[in-house]
Amino acid sequence: MDKSAARAAASEIQTPPLELIRSGDVLALRVPATGRVIGFHGSEMQVAELAPAMWTALLNGQNSPSLSNLEREALHELSLWKLAKSDWPVATKTSEPAIRSLTINVAQVCNLACTYCAAGGDGTYGSKVKTPDLDRTRNQLATLLALVPAKGRFTITFLGGEPLLHPDIIRAIVRDARLLVAGREIELRFDLVTNGTLVTADIAEMLAEMKTNVTVSIDGAPEDNDKARITKSGRGSSELILKGLAELLKVRERLGSLTAGAVFGSHNMNIIEAWRFLSQFPFDSIKFEFAAEAGDELNSKKFAIAVNEVADLAFAQGGEAELRRLHTFDHLFRTLDEQARVENHCLAGKNHLQLDTEGQFTACQWFVGHKDELIGDETNLNLTSTNKKLAGFASPLIEKHGCGSCWARHICGGGCMHVNKVKTGNKHKVDQAYCERTRTIIAKGIERYAEARYQDSGDQIAEDRGDFSEAH
Repeated sequence: MDKSAARAAASEIQTPPLELIRSGDVLALRVPATGRVIGFHGSEMQVAELAPAMWTALLNGQNSPSLSNLEREALHELSLWKLAKSDWPVATKTSEPAIRSLTINVAQVCNLACTYCAAGGDGTYGSKVKTPDLDRTRNQLATLLALVPAKGRFTITFLGGEPLLHPDIIRAIVRDARLLVAGREIELRFDLVTNGTLVTADIAEMLAEMKTNVTVSIDGAPEDNDKARITKSGRGSSELILKGLAELLKVRERLGSLTAGAVFGSHNMNIIEAWRFLSQFPFDSIKFEFAAEAGDELNSKKFAIAVNEVADLAFAQGGEAELRRLHTFDHLFRTLDEQARVENHCLAGKNHLQLDTEGQFTACQWFVGHKDELIGDETNLNLTSTNKKLAGFASPLIEKHGCGSCWARHICGGGCMHVNKVKTGNKHKVDQAYCERTRTIIAKGIERYAEARYQDSGDQIAEDRGDFSEAH
């Protein structure tokens, strides 16, 4: 089937929601369309095929007098699996004990006026300082890079506002960073998040020379994108974005990666239409984010349902490869393949810092402008445990956010501190809408993971008798 035919066939998919039953640290998922039952062990990071009898036993309840012998045997096998440990140790993805990533606000000002802007409405984060002082930034970068061991890695992300308003600043910081690590065999990685409207042939060449990992912010097809991502004169930005994207595609092979970043919420809930539009372009990754706001619970549920529909469409169109172009599902597949417990949704304050145009450090880009979140500045950057602000980020998020009983904790990594602060007023008090949204999407990912890895009965992880000895 050619790509256009596959896309047309995929567009007709409407999959009923998964049925879920929790038993301790094991989640059982039943796929209504096939009757297939899949198990996920939340602490051992294993996925297994479950016997249909196990589903009915869990549905009826383990103390039900009407359980058949087969159902009782299935429950016994389940109890053994819950207690079992892998033959090999399950890895844990924890944070490095030192800063290895820095995001720099190149310009706290923007050429767009997006209706849902979370950076002060104009990209400034409320600051009157539009660009950083280069001498100060060089000194701060020198401090951080001096702590990176030989043959280590360090990531610099350029952010705005719109960072490409000042490509000269980007060039200067890249030059300084390369000089600071010269002769030390330190690998520098450069990331950039842009609205794409200012990308010219010269800008694209600069990014290619840096082997930049570029994320272009675009919320879908022009008819949706132009409702919220508008210029200061009130015009839609899609035409400019697509021109910029065309320039990036000319140097695509020399970029590190190319990602589309789309944000959804009350301003735009056309998630499926956005995927259909964006998937036509050769992006390495398509990242869908939900903009948290007060009273977003209904849209949060709709977002999760739509993302799951997109997952089904992508899988039908191009199998695992197409599904994994969706950032969320690629993360899930990598985590399950590696059997690695994720303890932190992000590494803010652990191996990552944010530097604003005033020379102040915070742990996260969304904490810029929040005086209570300041970690340090040029004259006072204490990276030891005596810095109480920094030490407050040391514990894994799944611990700080009380995620110990959640089956999805080691895939989610404890949730987003920024979302928590927006919704609950406390960055460590979880937003339940986020949790529900995330679990819904992860469950779909587990279903597709099982289908991608074990597509027929001969490839099942475990036989229907409930033998979990080969669980992956």
